[in-house]
Formats: sequence, structure tokens, C-alpha cells
Amino acid sequence: MRSKIAIIGLSVLAVFAIACGAGSGDTDSSVGGDPQGDGVATDDQPAGPVTAAIGQTVTLTNTLFDSTDAVEITLADVQQHAEDPGAYGFGAPQNGVYLVVNVTAVCTQGTYFASSFNFKFVAADGTVYDTALVLGFEPQLQTIDLSAGQRTAGSIAFDVPAAAITGGKIQVDGIGLDATEPAAYWAL
Repeated sequence: MRSKIAIIGLSVLAVFAIACGAGSGDTDSSVGGDPQGDGVATDDQPAGPVTAAIGQTVTLTNTLFDSTDAVEITLADVQQHAEDPGAYGFGAPQNGVYLVVNVTAVCTQGTYFASSFNFKFVAADGTVYDTALVLGFEPQLQTIDLSAGQRTAGSIAFDVPAAAITGGKIQVDGIGLDATEPAAYWAL
């Protein structure tokens, strides 16, 4: 009986040791690039979600077991609009303005599920806004699975109060098990 307990105990310990060394499944984020051409790039970032400037590229990396997924995401060209310009659009925003930003996602390793639903607008007071369903800001960011070496680009829009934009930031969610957790922000 003792030998069975010892074997089971060693088996559990071996599985735990393998799992601990196989990656946490947490998304790491880092910032690189030159925001808006000002010559400043930040390479040493604190732990946790990083904050980038519009125009900077954020790299998200997630390792779980022997699989690593990595994506480089850049937000650029932030604009405010008083209405949806599409022929079949939704007209004026309900909350104040449409905040539209262009997104580029490049999968550099593994896979990445690109979607406008990966992004949120966070006002300075902590109020969170999901992406808005607007048709006129073309091309829109597609919902698509990317493999290493593939890229996608397009616009996303948020329906937000104009006053919320000052001090606000755009959040991107993590990868894999962190898909519902903030991974990085771009300050406006």
C-alpha cells in the first residue's frame, strides 16, 4: 500500500513540476517603436499591462506548455466622428462621438485570434466601452485567425462621450487563457 501511495505521490509531483516549467499561460506585454515620430522608444516596462503611445507597437506573448503565441499590435490614426458615414450606417452615436482608430496585428509566432472585440475604450474614471457596431469606417478590422507571418489591419470604433476621451486609453485583451484580461493600453 505504501509503495502505491509513494508512486502516486511521485507521479503528482512530476506532473506539477512539468506544468510549472511549461509556461504560466499569462500574457506578457512589451512596448517598442517610435510613437508619432517623437524619437522616444520605451524598452524597459513594468510588470503587468504596459501603456503605449498611439503609433507604438505592443508585443503580446503567451506561453502555455510548449506552445508560444506572439502578436505585434499597433494602433494609429485616432479620429473623432459625429456620425457613421456609411450609406447604411447607424447615424449619430448614442454617447457623443465615434472614436475610430486603425489597428494592425501581425502574428509573429503561433496563432492569434484578431477581432475588434479584443479591444475596449477605458475612460479616465474607469468606465469601459466595448467597440461599436458601425459600418461606415472602412476597412473594418476583420475577425480572423492569424498564423505566424500573417497580418490583418482595419478600423475599430467606440461610441463614447466626447469628455471621456481626454485621459482615456484603449485596452487590448490578452491571448489564450488571458483573453478576458487587460494585456496592454494605448494612451490618448
